[in-house]
Amino acid sequence: MTGVDNDALAAWAAAVIPAGGLNGSGTVSRVAGILASDHPEWQERFAALDRRASPDHPRLFDTDPDAQWLARLIAQVHVSHPGTWREIGWRESHAAIPEGSDLPDELVASLIERPQLEAHYDAIVIGSGAGGGVAAQEYAEAGRRVLVIERGDAPVTDALARDHLRNPRADAMLDVRTGPPIAGNPRIGADGTTYDPSHPRWGNNAMTLGGGTRVYGGQAWRFSPQDFAMASTYGVPHGSALADWPVTYEDMEPYYAHAEFEWGVSGAPGDPATEGARSGPFPLPPMPRTAAAHRLRAGADSLGWRTLHVPLLINSEPYRGRAACVRCAQCVGFACPVGAKAGSQNTTLFRAARTGRLAVITGAQAVRLLANRDGRITGVLLRGRDTEGPWEATVEAEEFALAAGAVETARLLLASPTSREPDGIGNDHDQVGRHLQAHVYAGAVGVFDDPVEDGQGPGPAIATNDFRHGNPGLVGGGMLANDFVPTPASALSCLQDAGLLSRAGAGVVDGLSDLMPRLQRVVGPVHEVTTADARVTVDTRVTDAAGMPVVRFTGDVHPEDLRVQSFLSDRAEEWLRASGAREVVRLGARGHGEGPSVGQHQAGTCRMGTEPASSVLDPWGRVWGHANLRVVDGSAHVTNGGVNPVLTIIANAYRIMDAAVSEAAGDYAG
Repeated sequence: MTGVDNDALAAWAAAVIPAGGLNGSGTVSRVAGILASDHPEWQERFAALDRRASPDHPRLFDTDPDAQWLARLIAQVHVSHPGTWREIGWRESHAAIPEGSDLPDELVASLIERPQLEAHYDAIVIGSGAGGGVAAQEYAEAGRRVLVIERGDAPVTDALARDHLRNPRADAMLDVRTGPPIAGNPRIGADGTTYDPSHPRWGNNAMTLGGGTRVYGGQAWRFSPQDFAMASTYGVPHGSALADWPVTYEDMEPYYAHAEFEWGVSGAPGDPATEGARSGPFPLPPMPRTAAAHRLRAGADSLGWRTLHVPLLINSEPYRGRAACVRCAQCVGFACPVGAKAGSQNTTLFRAARTGRLAVITGAQAVRLLANRDGRITGVLLRGRDTEGPWEATVEAEEFALAAGAVETARLLLASPTSREPDGIGNDHDQVGRHLQAHVYAGAVGVFDDPVEDGQGPGPAIATNDFRHGNPGLVGGGMLANDFVPTPASALSCLQDAGLLSRAGAGVVDGLSDLMPRLQRVVGPVHEVTTADARVTVDTRVTDAAGMPVVRFTGDVHPEDLRVQSFLSDRAEEWLRASGAREVVRLGARGHGEGPSVGQHQAGTCRMGTEPASSVLDPWGRVWGHANLRVVDGSAHVTNGGVNPVLTIIANAYRIMDAAVSEAAGDYAG
């Protein structure tokens, strides 16, 4: 028993997907299960809607927010089921996917349970994603015994490669395999509202072995020279805290090249004047152009815009023991079924595991760092839950690297007060958690007369960097590229949000079938202007399931970010129209008062600098006053670029760890 009136729910479902479309789909029972398990409070929301309204009201789904919510949920569940895919003409792959692809055996052998946890390791890394994997590799290959602590679990690839509703890019607001449970993990928004992990304003990053790299899209952009010198290039806008990085593109270039080689990046160089000089070619050729890319190339040419291939952390051909991409239609938000997508689990963590000096514990949350009177970090307090119930342990080490993501890394420092630093480790100058940024997104949706989406993954195959810098009257800018191959569920959301697809009735499935092959999105991230008031704090009055103080967000994005968003959306619309789109709808503009940017690509909460009064880290990633504590994730970024930042996280982590290993060897002068 779910507590849901299934007969009433069936009537509502038939209004959303009519004419027998629900026959044999199991949609009603699956929606009932969601109402009972993911959000039990939704049961009363549905019951209240059913008491006051009838699903056969002619304009109900156009005017009633609760009816719109239910219709979206029902339609999302329906079109995400494999039984519906043939009906709408969607195929998950155009190539046979080999069976048996999974985590590397060496990494599986490194996984430990609570009883195998030792009291002391040489180095502890908190987080197993882009930066954490690099830290683990560099420590292990330098001879350290390393413990990696991962809050999520270690699902097999198949568990992350199929589900269209419970992946981190879905917007059904359900429990996902790569996130913390909905229950017991609140965050408090800038408006004082409490959000659970299913809400966009919670700011979810993937929590699983491999972190975000397990399920990301893998766009592998370098930051440009100007990205490292935003304040010098543009000045400091009123109300911002814009600053230069303490390193230059030239300092970073060797580490970009190393990251591209170690992980494997496919691509082709663009214009060095806008992207920076390269010391060598990409290790892999670019992915083939798609039908949409050819159409967009012609549109860009007519506008006089330069275009280039999208660099990807995806093998265009076999590389370092990993298979080539099979170009399936399920990439961003999903684990790669053949291991062609480079993640820490099949690159850095795999190489760390091969040394025999790596241990990885999953399902363990770091809730507090421990320090001695001199400020040296000595250990970390862990809490978790296994088949025997909750557990707690303290583990000590000589060196520590934080890579939990910009929100959680800042939270851990703030939740670790000491007698020497009562406001949190590294927070003597009230800098931890400030300058929170991610990426406000710009773009537009275009519908063409004829099919342009060929379903050949991964999708992003053409981009322009013409608007990353030098836009008259604006600070910064951003890259624009076409989007990933949409799933039926993501296409449904995109089209309905754009007002191009009905919310209920026969037009839902039929319209989706007609429009999905004709759909193309052009999107790009805004290079945000940081503010000191956009920040992560902790609320000690509210704790999560592990007893740790929860995050409270404060502040907002800078007005300049909204101006750049509008400018880039104009360019996306212009590009789609020049490419032949018959109808174009801009992405919804972000408004003031929505809180800081906490969506994709969080960064900046522990930014590097040259003075403790205005930064958390020194130029080599060390927390000021704590020589054995480094941060190797996006928290360290001073600014976050107008491109996807993961390659910069990886490269900067290699730079920081190069210094860490050299320092321990006694030949580092930093």
